[in-house]
Amino acid sequence: MLQCFVIILFTISLYSQSYVEALQLKYTNAFQNQLYNNSVISTFEISSELPITIKKGSYLFLSPSYNNHQITLENTELSSTTIESLRLPIGVIAPIGNSKWSLTALALLSSNGAELFRGNSFQFGTILFTTFSKNPNKKIRLGVYANKEFFGWFVIPVAGVNWQINDSNTVFGLLPGRLTFEHKWNSKLYGGLTFRAPMNSYRINDHQYITLYDNQLSLFLDYYLTKPVCLTLESGWGLFRKIRTSTIENNIKTNETNKIDGTFIRLCAAYRLKI
Repeated sequence: MLQCFVIILFTISLYSQSYVEALQLKYTNAFQNQLYNNSVISTFEISSELPITIKKGSYLFLSPSYNNHQITLENTELSSTTIESLRLPIGVIAPIGNSKWSLTALALLSSNGAELFRGNSFQFGTILFTTFSKNPNKKIRLGVYANKEFFGWFVIPVAGVNWQINDSNTVFGLLPGRLTFEHKWNSKLYGGLTFRAPMNSYRINDHQYITLYDNQLSLFLDYYLTKPVCLTLESGWGLFRKIRTSTIENNIKTNETNKIDGTFIRLCAAYRLKI
């Protein structure tokens, strides 16, 4: 019964995925480029997607997540730095009348920094978009994302698609955040190509914060041990990846940017339900 309920909800999935993950564990290691002698960033993440029905056709969902980044940049202030993030997105999906349109609204609440729950470590934002279901196999999304980063408001339009091309191939995502092409070889083995563009800022102390930028292009392979349990191996390249350290003293801000393009590898384990 729970599996059927989740599948019904995420046919209009917030992140335009072709699946929902009730629980996911993820480890990512961003390797050195030619300037550094060790890993630049290693990240551990745990996340969940928890749907709750409001009434027929309308849903409330929670998607809590925790991230821990270990940063090692030799000969810089970030020679050994740990930053964390605790996020609680809360959203609503609702149809617009009897049309082919639906509306998704999400509030983004988070604490990001070297120490969680400090008074100046909190951020808030929103994502708002409409979905047009041209047919059951093709959905188009348009909207806007806004978040109060430590450097100020970051506002950007978003556009996405969830397109079941045929029984074996699917394209889904919401840009600029993510776009994935997925191919099904059989019931246990999937693979494809993914683009992600993560960006977030983290409070170090009262006068300093850092911002992580990345553009990740990667190949992935999904293997289902059983139908809900999926293991993922992903590897690719971080393009225009950088860490910007911002310091504010006497109302004057100075920036120092470390460009750290390079390869990365990601391992995931998830309790995943295909939709």
